[in-house]
Amino acid sequence: MGLIMKKQRNIFRLLVLAVLFIIVPIILYLLGDFSKRNFLMETLSIITILGFTLFLSQFFLTRINQKLVKDIRMVNVLKIHKIIGYTFIIILLFHPIFIIVPKFLDNTVAPVDAFLKLITTFSSLGVILGLIAYVCIIVILITSFFRFKLHLKYKTWRSLHGYFTMLFVITATWHVINIGRHSNTPLSIYYVLMVASGIIYLLKTYLFKSPKNERIN
Repeated sequence: MGLIMKKQRNIFRLLVLAVLFIIVPIILYLLGDFSKRNFLMETLSIITILGFTLFLSQFFLTRINQKLVKDIRMVNVLKIHKIIGYTFIIILLFHPIFIIVPKFLDNTVAPVDAFLKLITTFSSLGVILGLIAYVCIIVILITSFFRFKLHLKYKTWRSLHGYFTMLFVITATWHVINIGRHSNTPLSIYYVLMVASGIIYLLKTYLFKSPKNERIN
């Protein structure tokens, strides 16, 4: 009986995260008064939104979520964290390409010209924030994938990982709200709430470390 209740509790915790970071943003997007485009572009929009929101869920899929770690074991939490992290970092890395895709479907601007303009336009705060976020994603990916080859100590890597993630979510959220095509009031409020919750959750552990947290690797 106890094992069944534990399994149900585990499923419930994961379902809550799925609802918060998958179902809610999709509903907000579908209810938004956005001009509809072709199937390809709508699909890319949803993939990009989910890439960002699932990246935000990473705050709650680490050792700092003690209840989840206790329920499904640290090794399983890390597996989920890595799968989501690597998958959706790659999606976010392709975000600029998703913006350029429409240029292949019309004759307004050459795709190469559009891409060069995108990465060299510094007159817009939103673009600058996007570039900072993009650099952060690259740093997170490199330091995570090549952690051992870079000979980074665990504490050093963990600090880099945490602070670059915070810088990413702050600049990326600001970028989305500032110039994002899908940045109406409900979605903007949702992004800010999720980012604020994640950062508070992270800082609570980084700034107020307990001996128990220090022992978890």
